[in-house]
Amino acid sequence: MSILITGATGYLGTKLTQLLADRGESVRLLQRSNLQSKFSDRPEISIVLGDIMDKESLKNAMKGISKVYHMAAYARFWAKDPLIYQNINVEGTRNVLDAAWNAGIQKMVHTSTAGVVGPSGKLPMNEDMPRNAGFFNLYEKTKWEAENLSMGYAGKGLNVTIVNPSRVYGPGLDTGSNPITKIVELYLQKKWHIIPGSGNDLGSYCYVDDVIEGHVMAMEKGRSGERYLFGGVNATFNELMDSISRNSGFQNKLLHIPFPLLLIYGNAQLWYAGVSGKQPKITPEWVRKYKYNWALDSTKAINELGYRVRPLNEGLQLTIEWLKKNRIR
Repeated sequence: MSILITGATGYLGTKLTQLLADRGESVRLLQRSNLQSKFSDRPEISIVLGDIMDKESLKNAMKGISKVYHMAAYARFWAKDPLIYQNINVEGTRNVLDAAWNAGIQKMVHTSTAGVVGPSGKLPMNEDMPRNAGFFNLYEKTKWEAENLSMGYAGKGLNVTIVNPSRVYGPGLDTGSNPITKIVELYLQKKWHIIPGSGNDLGSYCYVDDVIEGHVMAMEKGRSGERYLFGGVNATFNELMDSISRNSGFQNKLLHIPFPLLLIYGNAQLWYAGVSGKQPKITPEWVRKYKYNWALDSTKAINELGYRVRPLNEGLQLTIEWLKKNRIR
């Protein structure tokens, strides 16, 4: 029986496809075009043309399938048409869940985001803590709605597990949804010179290969209707930049930019995006998000799945080596 992956052309999707195929699994990819695939010559991998917004193509893609990784999402921080978040992240997920239910799929892993649990207070957030703030952007809100859909189908009897990666970094495609790797790349090119605010806000930084292994573990061991946070090392932005500096072997001059100035810049970028149609570099919503701590407790994923939290220095060293070999000239 085959495994279906939606969102296989994305940052995480390509890594998962590669891993499963290398392990001899029969993998089917739902894609809008054959031209999007770097795996066309792999005998373990087949491509079905379609889209999660097309119910008929989903029905065809599910034939003969036993497991589904639903990774397709709109994860960019801005969209010319804001409805794209609702359409892809919510209605698209509804279509995938419905198709999986009707096809009698044995197990589904739904990739969400750690952003749905909200910012942390004095203690890192875990799966059982209530969200203590409103949603900062449409991505978080629609991914939360999509999770509720998955929980509803789990209640009906569909075996579906939710995984929630935090700030993923590491080698892979630059799809616009892996900003930490982009920051590392810009730093190596001596083009990154800022630290937002004081730089003392916490984030949870997880290495991409650990997140992908976590997906496979969730498929094997994850309980239906449960959420598993895939966090990483909880570090301040100052600590992140210090680690990048030490592992790169040089130090860029970094300037702390107060959040009020970043908000002005974000609003200017948003105005320009509305006029030009070009993606802004940042938006006010995402500036506000980074004024908070986002520390995570991944104990549940570690104990139940065997999830690994790689040391930040190790992950950044691997990332820097890969960037120097593949992108930095």
